[in-house]
Amino acid sequence: MSTASQPNSLPPVWSRRGGAAFTLVELLVVIAVVGILAGMLLPALARAQEKAKVTKVHAELYGVGLALEMYADDHDGQLPPVRVNCNSDLASHWCEFPVELAEEGYLPRGNEPGMAARMEDVFHRGHTYKYATPGPCILNDTPQGTYKLWVPDDFPQCATNTGQYYSSRTDSPVRWVIWSMGPRPESEKSRDDRAPTAGRSWYRRTGDDGVIARMATRDGDQIKTP
Repeated sequence: MSTASQPNSLPPVWSRRGGAAFTLVELLVVIAVVGILAGMLLPALARAQEKAKVTKVHAELYGVGLALEMYADDHDGQLPPVRVNCNSDLASHWCEFPVELAEEGYLPRGNEPGMAARMEDVFHRGHTYKYATPGPCILNDTPQGTYKLWVPDDFPQCATNTGQYYSSRTDSPVRWVIWSMGPRPESEKSRDDRAPTAGRSWYRRTGDDGVIARMATRDGDQIKTP
């Protein structure tokens, strides 16, 4: 049979040159370019998310600071005691946020272990923001001893590593301090033995370790870490 009598036919679309279809090589090149762009954009996105969370922490700590001052105004200048847990099931909830502020309506209440006050740390899920003040301490739900707060000699600059522990709010340059454990709660910097008042323990830039804190001075002023 003559080929002229057969209907015209075209090669498959994937093998056409100059048509709308991609060749396998072109498709692989596109995938590679998309992968490179994603690799460049993802770190920038992660940094932006971290920065947004840091901003949220500062805003929430500001609100918590107001709640603390309201409590003090209503209780003749007294502040809630510091809570320290050594029990295995609550050991990670040391310096949890004051139960009193939740019980008296200054902050929302929670019903999870270690979170009687529902002020969850943005960076440390399942835990409240931390709170400390020189003075009475509650150890494992029992009033016991005094909490001593370390304050550097050059407070509020906090650039030096020299300082001392204070057990009285009357003597301490820092009346109270509240803080987040920061983007990497388990890091050595965030868990510095003189955090959160030591400047060396502070979070300072995106991608860094360290705590994010707000402090009240003995004179009533409030300052926050960078």
